[in-house]
Amino acid sequence: MSDTPPTLPGILPRALAAWLKRLRLSVRRALEAGAGGQFASLFRGAGVSFEELREYQPGDDIRAIEWKATARLGVPFVKRFIEERELSVVIAVDKSGSMAFGGNSRNKWHTAVETAALLVLLAAYNRDRVGLALFDSTLRRFLPPRRGLRQAWRDIALMLLQRPEREPTSLGQVCQMLLRLLRRRALLLLISDFLDTNYAADFQRLALRHEVIAVRIYEPAEAQLPTRGWFLLEDAETAQRAWFDVRNRMLRQHWSAVAERFTRELQDTARSAGADLWTIPTSEDLLTSLRHWLTQRQLRLRHHASARPSPSRISPPTPRGSADRQTAGT
Repeated sequence: MSDTPPTLPGILPRALAAWLKRLRLSVRRALEAGAGGQFASLFRGAGVSFEELREYQPGDDIRAIEWKATARLGVPFVKRFIEERELSVVIAVDKSGSMAFGGNSRNKWHTAVETAALLVLLAAYNRDRVGLALFDSTLRRFLPPRRGLRQAWRDIALMLLQRPEREPTSLGQVCQMLLRLLRRRALLLLISDFLDTNYAADFQRLALRHEVIAVRIYEPAEAQLPTRGWFLLEDAETAQRAWFDVRNRMLRQHWSAVAERFTRELQDTARSAGADLWTIPTSEDLLTSLRHWLTQRQLRLRHHASARPSPSRISPPTPRGSADRQTAGT
C-alpha cells in the first residue's frame, strides 16, 4: 500500500499538494523515530467491545474493575472485553464562520484542517477505517469510514478545498445527527473552537455511545486583547462590527475573564461527558502538540487507575447463613 498522495489533476492546487507531501514526510519521520506506539495509543479504547462481567482474578488489570457491580455484590468484578479487528475513526471538522479568525498565515481553520489531515493519516497508517464530517449550523458533508490510504488522501483533499462559511455553529444539532449516522461505536474526534451554547446535553449523549475527543482550536488573540489603540472586531458569523478602545484596562480584564470562564466551562463539559479534551493553539507545531497531549493523557489514565482502591482491599462477602450459624453456636 503506497503512502504517496495520489495526483488529483485539476482538483488539488500545486501548493496544497506540496503541503500534503511535507505532512506525509513529517509523519513518516516521526513514525520511524519510534513515535508509532504513542500515536497508536490515540486510537485504542473504542477498538474493543464488552463481552462479559466476571469475578476478579489475580493478575487482572484493575482498570477493568466494574465498580458498581463490585459495590453491589461485595466482591470485585471486572469487565471482559474482546478486541475488534478494526476501529472506526470519524473526524468531524467545524467550518463555521468563527473558524476564519486568526492571522493571515495560519488561522483557526488552517489549524483545524492540518490537525484533521494529521489524524486521518495516522488512523490510516494504523489500518483503521477513517470517516470525515464537515459541519457548521448543520452537517454539510459526511463520508462514512473506509480503509486505505488512497481514501484518506481524498478525504484530506476534500478538506483542503473547503473554506469557512458565514454560518453559526450548532454543536447540539451536529451531535444529534452524528448519533443517528454512527450506528457502531466509534472514536470521534470533534475539531472546533466550541464557540456555541446549549450543546452540553447532546454532547454528553454522543459521548455515552462513542469515545469522543474534543479537539479545541484556539487562537491566543481570543484570550488577550492588545494594549494600545483602537481595535476593530467583526463577528465572523453575523458580520457585525464594533470598535473597541483597548487602552481601557477594565475592558481588557473583562475580556480575559470571559475567555478564562469559557475555557473552564468547556473543560467541565468534556469532563462531565467523560470525553478527553485536546487544546491546540494556532501558534503550536502539531506533532509536538499531539505528542505532549498523548503523554499527559497517559499520565492521567495511570493516575486515575492508581487512585482507585486495590481489589485486594475489598473484603469478600460473608456467605449467607454463616453469621446465623456462628450466633447459634455461641
